[in-house]
Amino acid sequence: MESTRVNPARTITLGSWFAQGCANRLRLPALCVVALLAAGCATPVYENSLPWAEGWRVGKVSRVEATAQDLAFYQRRCKADQLDRAQERLAIVQWREVGRSRWTVARLPADVAVVAGEPVYVKVWDCSAALVKREMK
Repeated sequence: MESTRVNPARTITLGSWFAQGCANRLRLPALCVVALLAAGCATPVYENSLPWAEGWRVGKVSRVEATAQDLAFYQRRCKADQLDRAQERLAIVQWREVGRSRWTVARLPADVAVVAGEPVYVKVWDCSAALVKREMK
């Protein structure tokens, strides 16, 4: 005749079963909160003052002087008063979004000299924002 032994370490009481179930149910929401916090902290801020969340992206200058045809095209994306300043120089900037190339127009400050192909930061949804020359490190 075999004797049955009860392993006290494996004995589950109603209280321990309930506590274990609560812990398992809270694990997934806790992991989701941690993941969201980590993603929020991972949003880049370029040059310590150009947050990605505000529309700043890494780009490169495609053309230094925008033509009237360029302005007519980008007028659809920009507010009417953002591109009406004839005295300002504008540049066409290429940037990437989800693996695809995009282009936008950006103000070119008088004290900034750039050439085609030069890396810059551009605020892609605000045509009145001046581009910022990228400091290569």
